[in-house]
Amino acid sequence: MRQVYFLLVSFLFTGSLFAQSGDTWTLERAVEYALTNNLQVRQLDNITEIARLNQQQAKNNRLPTASGSTNVGVQLGRTIDPTTNEFNQQTIGFQGYQVQFGISLYNGGLIKNTLRQSEVDLAAARLDQKVTANNIGLQVANGYLNIVLLKEQLNNTRAQLQLTNDQLSNTDVLIKAGALPAAQRFDLVAQRASNQRAIVDLENQVELAELSLKILLELDLDADFEIVTPELNPSETELFATYDVNEVYSSARGIQPTVAAAELRRESSEMGIEIAKAGMRPSISLFGSVSTNFSTAAKDFTNPIDVIPPTFDFGPMVPVRINGEDATISELVATGGSADFKTLNYFDQLDRNFGQSAGMTLSVPIYSQGRNKINVQRAEVQRANAELDIEQADNQLRNDIQLALSNLRGAQETYRAAQASEEASKMAYDNAQRSYKAGAANSLELVTASNRFEQAQTELTRSKYQLIFNRQVIRFYLGQGFSLN
Repeated sequence: MRQVYFLLVSFLFTGSLFAQSGDTWTLERAVEYALTNNLQVRQLDNITEIARLNQQQAKNNRLPTASGSTNVGVQLGRTIDPTTNEFNQQTIGFQGYQVQFGISLYNGGLIKNTLRQSEVDLAAARLDQKVTANNIGLQVANGYLNIVLLKEQLNNTRAQLQLTNDQLSNTDVLIKAGALPAAQRFDLVAQRASNQRAIVDLENQVELAELSLKILLELDLDADFEIVTPELNPSETELFATYDVNEVYSSARGIQPTVAAAELRRESSEMGIEIAKAGMRPSISLFGSVSTNFSTAAKDFTNPIDVIPPTFDFGPMVPVRINGEDATISELVATGGSADFKTLNYFDQLDRNFGQSAGMTLSVPIYSQGRNKINVQRAEVQRANAELDIEQADNQLRNDIQLALSNLRGAQETYRAAQASEEASKMAYDNAQRSYKAGAANSLELVTASNRFEQAQTELTRSKYQLIFNRQVIRFYLGQGFSLN
């Protein structure tokens, strides 16, 4: 189950929903789907999993090592008999088994610092996931809101077309009654064509906006897709709320993952220096092994076969002097006799040849071509870069907040101006309608007033949605989630 990082996306519906047929999407569903299926998010999932595996490996480095091996082969020609250690001209088959053990007691802090670094890297990778999730969430919200805006404009244009058709019908009635000349209808016919063209253009824009959102969500481009559109009527107080840049920055500094991830990477680089220094320190480790072997030349000397006893006889007498007195002795000589021995069986050999060894290794670095010193210097440079990354991330966050607040103020001013323009153009349009009905204005004047009113409505709708989005960005930096209400 994926968490939706920092983007608790929900809709507060103040009106009824439409377009419920087909596969409908709320903003919350779209963001959750993007955080599961977007390729950037999935790539970071894999990077985070690699960081987790690195951490697990760092933990495992504290455990002892064990390995086993076996070798089998044949010795040909003049070889050493493993049973007598004599050179013989023979062919001997052999097999050996070895199991080796080892554990590090001290290695200059390499294992400890590597484990700490892997833990910090994992935490940083998870924050990177949050950064990407935030960016994807904002992109989805922006794309979603763009579709809502375009559909609102499309509905307004369709309503304008219906109004033009009604005006044209009324004009035709007045022309038939002789109250208006026939030429009065031409401007309205042109206006109707303009409205129809605008509808087609907006329908294409809606289709392209939905296509862009599908691409962001990694959806099948031919799949049914319809967004749920709520009534968005925030109050004037909400739309024109003011924010202090330092307050927003302080809040964002504590909750946004970008700077926190950079700080963790600085901590990781500090561990990197200690890891590099470990190469300059001695290390101590224990080792042990057990082994056994088999040879086709090995004989069972404890159980001779085909024994022919030797004959014993005394040799010639040899004069000697013992304790100052003359005497003679003779050597007992054995002649003849023979015996053979069975080859010692496989498992008996393995049992008899079983051996063990254990010991300790002390390794002291003396000279490594300056490699360890350069590794430390390289790690120190990486730490300096990590410090710069923190400063850069902090500056970028402050700049983003200042830009967002500037965009909000600009959107508020634009919305105010659009409200005034819409009110003025509506009064002008209402006046043109009354004048037209009274015969004091022609159809061109009516169409002109209608076009101005339509443009003002479009600009008011656009500026309203832009203001809503800019306000939500500030709410996001304040840690208030991301909701359209």
